[in-house]
Amino acid sequence: MILNNHVLAADVGGTNTRMAIVTGNGEILTFLKKSTHCKEGRDEMIKFLVSFARETIEKSKLPKEKICGMGIGFPGPLNVETGTIFNPPNLNGWDNVPLRDILEKELRLPVSIENDANAAALGEWWKGAGSGTSSLFCITLGTGVGGGIILDGKVWHGASSIAGEIGHTTVIRDGIKCTCGNTGCLEAYACSGGILKRVNNALSEEREADKFQPLTNLKQIDQMVMQGNEIVLNVIKETGIILGIAIANLANLLNPEMVVLFGGVTNLGGNLIEPLKEEVKRRAFKKATESLRIELSQLGDNSGLLGAAKDILSKLQNQTSP
Repeated sequence: MILNNHVLAADVGGTNTRMAIVTGNGEILTFLKKSTHCKEGRDEMIKFLVSFARETIEKSKLPKEKICGMGIGFPGPLNVETGTIFNPPNLNGWDNVPLRDILEKELRLPVSIENDANAAALGEWWKGAGSGTSSLFCITLGTGVGGGIILDGKVWHGASSIAGEIGHTTVIRDGIKCTCGNTGCLEAYACSGGILKRVNNALSEEREADKFQPLTNLKQIDQMVMQGNEIVLNVIKETGIILGIAIANLANLLNPEMVVLFGGVTNLGGNLIEPLKEEVKRRAFKKATESLRIELSQLGDNSGLLGAAKDILSKLQNQTSP
């Protein structure tokens, strides 16, 4: 039976790539993490993924026949049916790349590719905060902002496999320019880089240019909040409000049981989350918020890995079912 075997799972992010061997019941084995080689171009990144996959399998010390497939969470947009990548905003040169076919040829394994945010949603539904729910929306808040929709226990992909792209919905008309080419996207305000840029802009306006040292990571932002810096705190609160507007919209549109927040930006804590929740209650229909739970990820960085594993396990199981 497939569920007694193991799969290779990968979570490919803009900063780091995680790979692991995962059992049929969701136990993570042989976990490895490396910096994603995305700046060297598409071909080098593909070589990196192939060699990293082989290294993970080798370090597991499992017989090759015990690895029955590979599931990948990858930045979208992409076509889950064909495994083709459609030019993600944060990756250059990935225009109509048949990644699934390439990896299947190199690794000689069945491969399934899912949008990284969908994979995180599937992981949280399977083994995390959303376990036991029938509908949830997972928002990933990291290098980018993505979204994944689970309806009746299944990922909802939409007509063109791009459902859930909440990061590229417009929250502010004629706002900040986004990497996707649009203006005012949620991602431009709520991704880690967007928050850093807005914090640095706000701080620079209050300080002499030659004495200003830009912040470089979210931990520095958190430290400034703990030191009582009102300028930084206001940017974080504003970010929470903007996220709350987006979540209120999806609450009215989809009426899910749960929204799961996942990614490094959530480490900003209550200063982000409380304004977010207040804004959702203020803007969404009361009936939509009465049944809505907004939770932080229980699986953390493992959400995408487990979702990618569940994706390939389900597809392999369906292939073997009569």
